[in-house]
Amino acid sequence: MHPFLLQRRWLLAYLAVWVPLAAIPTAVLAHGGGADLARAAALTLGPTLLFALLTLPTWYLCRAVRPGWSTLPRVLGAHGLAALGAGASWLVLLQVAARLASLLPGYADAPVRLDARLPGMAGVGVLFYALVAAFHYLLASLEAARDADARAAKLAMKAREAELASLRARVQPHFLFNSLNTIHALVPRDPALARQVCLGLADFLRASLRTLDGRDIPLVDELALARSYLAVEQVRLGARLVVREVIDPDAEACPVPPLVLQPLIEYAIGHGIAGLEHGGTLTVEAHRGPAGLTLRVTNPFDPQAPARPGTGHGLRSVRERLAIAHGDDASFEVRRDGGLFEATLRLPLAEPPGRSA
Repeated sequence: MHPFLLQRRWLLAYLAVWVPLAAIPTAVLAHGGGADLARAAALTLGPTLLFALLTLPTWYLCRAVRPGWSTLPRVLGAHGLAALGAGASWLVLLQVAARLASLLPGYADAPVRLDARLPGMAGVGVLFYALVAAFHYLLASLEAARDADARAAKLAMKAREAELASLRARVQPHFLFNSLNTIHALVPRDPALARQVCLGLADFLRASLRTLDGRDIPLVDELALARSYLAVEQVRLGARLVVREVIDPDAEACPVPPLVLQPLIEYAIGHGIAGLEHGGTLTVEAHRGPAGLTLRVTNPFDPQAPARPGTGHGLRSVRERLAIAHGDDASFEVRRDGGLFEATLRLPLAEPPGRSA
């Protein structure tokens, strides 16, 4: 459907542009036909506006016959025939208007005066059609550019979703690999504890299935996933792992990327608390402020311990996911201060999604 028929204000603006264009046939009729400007304008304004409406279907012709060197004969032929038809319609509109006006006092000679200027008026009709065709080609090119931008944005979104899915797919196997190593180490010396770790791992994986679509989830649900993971680690580390939560109630409904805390907590335990003889306290904080949502995971670590090979995958995945999903609107910082490691996420505020079941 023609875009002007979808928006009334666009149609009115289109007709408003034609009002000054009516000065062209007005000038032709007043100059050659001997009519004064007021009477000439009265005769030509109505036909001009009707012509503008009758030539709206040119939109479909312009979309079907695109200009180009290879299509030039086709373009000229199609628009040549259309111009003849439009010009004939224009003359018919003028003659009908002149005959109706002849019924009014002072306009009895309108048909005769119009007949004297029919060749000039025919030229005006062709000019008007050329303007209509040029305008609709411009409109069609703008629509094509808008559609191209929309397709490019859609492809970019799909590419971003694919990249996010790839990053998410690397997080869970990484955690699963570490958990299986833990279970393997526990089986020979404490089978009962190994079974508990298996059950905790199953609970975590079951809960994480709800995040497979990749959509943001409320922070309260992300915290539930983190607690499922911590339950596995609590069985393994026992009293050496102390968990402390400082959660702003206003932050619980804020949407966050699924499993964004789990890599940070895994890193805090694997490269911090697990390496300390007496363990330590892992602190998870969440605060909502005017600038957005702040998540922070803090843990003690041994600054003298040698770095483990292949570390940092989880932290890189978090940084990459935030960059893809939010660009410069989000940030991820890590800080080491003596024996304390701190990872801080800052996310822009958004409308919270519905709570997951």
